[in-house]
Amino acid sequence: MLIFSQKTRYDMKHLTFITTMAGHAWGGSEELWVKLANDALSQGHSVRCSIFYWGKMPPKIEALKSKGAKIHKRHRFIYPQLHKKVWGKFIEKIIAKSEMRKALSKSDKAIISMGGFVDLEVNAFRKPLLETNISFSIIIHSNPEDYYLRYHNIKEIITVCKKAKKVYFVSDRLMEIAIRQTGYSFPNGKIIINPVNMDEIGILPWFSTETVQMAIVGRLDAKVKGHAILLQLLSDEKWKNRSWHLNIYGVGEDLQYFQHLANSFDIQNRVTFHGFTNDIRSDIWAKNHILVMPSYYEGMPISLVEAMLSGRTAVATDVGGNAEIIEDGVTGFISYGVNRGAFDKALETAWQQKDEWKEMGEKAFENAKILFERL
Repeated sequence: MLIFSQKTRYDMKHLTFITTMAGHAWGGSEELWVKLANDALSQGHSVRCSIFYWGKMPPKIEALKSKGAKIHKRHRFIYPQLHKKVWGKFIEKIIAKSEMRKALSKSDKAIISMGGFVDLEVNAFRKPLLETNISFSIIIHSNPEDYYLRYHNIKEIITVCKKAKKVYFVSDRLMEIAIRQTGYSFPNGKIIINPVNMDEIGILPWFSTETVQMAIVGRLDAKVKGHAILLQLLSDEKWKNRSWHLNIYGVGEDLQYFQHLANSFDIQNRVTFHGFTNDIRSDIWAKNHILVMPSYYEGMPISLVEAMLSGRTAVATDVGGNAEIIEDGVTGFISYGVNRGAFDKALETAWQQKDEWKEMGEKAFENAKILFERL
């Protein structure tokens, strides 16, 4: 995981970590740069973190501050509310670029954590990187298959990527998509592994129950995680006649929408919304048999790696790095389409083989352990 060598201790003193995630105060993409910032602090570097400010800092960033990291707060300019979008555009055009330039100044090296490759289309992010003389690297956490860059931006995006010391991707798939989007081959591209939120790993005891416990883990965001697809297919008559319970873990703006769907599909008594939990192993994987992930896009989902490191199998869509760590039919099940029919087919295949889930989870653990040992 460390991208700062012992040699780095002597030739880089002032490190800046800049996150471009403006849609939420915290997300899975933040785990990696915060881990790297902690690593840098432990090696004796001076660390500054530049974040969008939401009125209150997330606990892990507060912890960085308590260890000596300086926090640079930038104005938000991305708003979901229609009435705030005009104000957001004003901030983006007038303030955001100067704040990004300030974040890059007085550093020996900067790490730019980008929620998505698409962030390079935002002038407030791209232009300061084109102008800066500071050495920087970029981390890409997501890149949807169906997104294509505006042609007039591609030349500058390639220039930024060439200028970067490294362009890190959390999965091979994300780099493959970026190559298709730009025509740039990324000779400076490199895969980096996301950290997991567990202090220990190991195959958790398997429990036999009449009711199969399925878990979906992640932000409650209908545009990303695909909860609605799963809720709809589980309302089919064949699924209503089977013994299962769906446990939904996470928080987000679409909680009420998903509750509405569960009620509308008449499966509300078979779906439980648990909210956020810090104890992944005890609260989730000690109580569930399988992870279900009907995501529209991913990077390398931490929730999938955590499930596998707990000895659990999964059904996941073929997006991001999912198929890079799931061996279809051996350690899990891949849905080769991001739609109700394709995911139902994959989940049906899994259901017919549910007596093999314990063994598949054990194999999944062995595969994920190799990945974990590289952290």
